[in-house]
Amino acid sequence: MMAANSFFRGRLIAIGGNEDKANDLVVLKRVIREVGKPVYKVGIITTASEEPRQRGKDYEKIFKTLGASEIKILAIETRVQANSKALAKTLEDVDLIFLTGGDQLRLTTIMGGSKTLAAIQNRLESGALVAGTSAGAAVFSDTMIYEGESEQGLFKGRVFTTAGFGFVKNIIFDTHFMARGRIGRLIQIVTTNPTCIGVGIGEDSGVILKGDGMIEVIGTGQVIIVDGNDIAHSNIMDIKPGGPIAVENVRIHSLVNGYGYHFKNRRFLTPLSKQIKGQ
Repeated sequence: MMAANSFFRGRLIAIGGNEDKANDLVVLKRVIREVGKPVYKVGIITTASEEPRQRGKDYEKIFKTLGASEIKILAIETRVQANSKALAKTLEDVDLIFLTGGDQLRLTTIMGGSKTLAAIQNRLESGALVAGTSAGAAVFSDTMIYEGESEQGLFKGRVFTTAGFGFVKNIIFDTHFMARGRIGRLIQIVTTNPTCIGVGIGEDSGVILKGDGMIEVIGTGQVIIVDGNDIAHSNIMDIKPGGPIAVENVRIHSLVNGYGYHFKNRRFLTPLSKQIKGQ
C-alpha cells in the first residue's frame, strides 16, 4: 500500500503522445523494459479513441513485435461496458495496462467510478505497470486539463479542468506539449494553486514515475516542469474571466532523456553519470 503522502500510486509511465510506432520505438521499448518480465501480458484500453477497435489493432501489432505473450484489447465505448465484471476481470493477470490516446474526457466520463477503473487501480496496487499516451496520460492526475486553446492559456478561465483518475496527486500532465505550444495552460494552473506542479510532455517522450516522488524522462523530445512554489505575486484574483494573467517567479525546467525531477524537494536532477562527475 502506498503511503498517504505519496505523489504517485504504483508504477506509472506517462507519454506525451505521437510516440514512434514504426522505427526505433524508443519509448515503447522502454515501457516493456520497465515491465521487468521476459514473459508478460498486456491489456490495451482504447476508450479515449473515436476509433477504438482500429487503435487496439495498431497497438496489438506493436506489442506482438515487442514480445508480449498475450494481448487483451478492451474497446470500451459505454459505461455499461466499463461496468462489466467480465471485462474488468480480464485485467486481473496482466502485467502492463496501456491507455491509448484520443480524448481524455471520454476516458473519465465513460470509465470514472467503474468496475474497470477499479480493476486498474487494483492492478496498480498489486505491482502491474500502467502506461498511457496523450489522453491516456492526462487522466493520471487527480486534476486533469480537458480543454483550453493553447493561445488562450494565459487568460483567466480559459483552461478547463475536471477530476482525473487520481493515480498522481498535485501534479498536472499536459501532452503534445511543445508541438501545440501549451506552456500557458500549465502556467495558469500553477498560478491558481502553486501546490500543483505542471509536467508538459513532448511528443515521442515520456516520464517514468518512480518511488519517493521522482520522475525520469525518456524518449527523443523534451519534458517541461512548471513550478509555482516561488510565485510572489499574481493578478489572477483581481481580474475578470478572460483577462490576461500577470504572475511573478514561475520556475520552468526543461528536461530530456535521462534527466529527472524530484517533486518532494522540487529539484532538477541530472543523469547519474553527470552527478558523479560533478562530485
